[in-house]
Amino acid sequence: MLPNPYQQYRATKVQTAGSVDLVVMLYQGAVKFIRLGIEAIERQDGKATHDNLVRAQDIVVELLSSLNREEGGQIASQLAGVYDYCFRRLILANVKKDADAAREVLKILRELGTAWQQIARQQREAHAAGAPSSMIRPRMTAIAV
Repeated sequence: MLPNPYQQYRATKVQTAGSVDLVVMLYQGAVKFIRLGIEAIERQDGKATHDNLVRAQDIVVELLSSLNREEGGQIASQLAGVYDYCFRRLILANVKKDADAAREVLKILRELGTAWQQIARQQREAHAAGAPSSMIRPRMTAIAV
């Protein structure tokens, strides 16, 4: 049986993405699953709420574990605090079926995701302009890249 073409595309996209693009994909995934979790809370679907918010929690844990605390310094420490807060709020949202807690995390991760998208865009533009690879490392070294 052939794998789903969409799944093949996603796997290829992840395998060929740069590290900053992978961080952007993590944010996009977290936002997607939180949004789906909120929708499930609103329609009182406990299983879908749980499944989606747990997936978002897993992504937040991945973001936290990818922090480069040695090079990231204070930014990495601040992001760790934000990720920890988001993780705890997602647990609360899941246990209490609290859409407001999930919306709060959604807002935070959307804002951070937008910042990472800008970094990724700058990196691609610098690469397209022929900048040496040492010049296109992201300024934010908080995430291991």
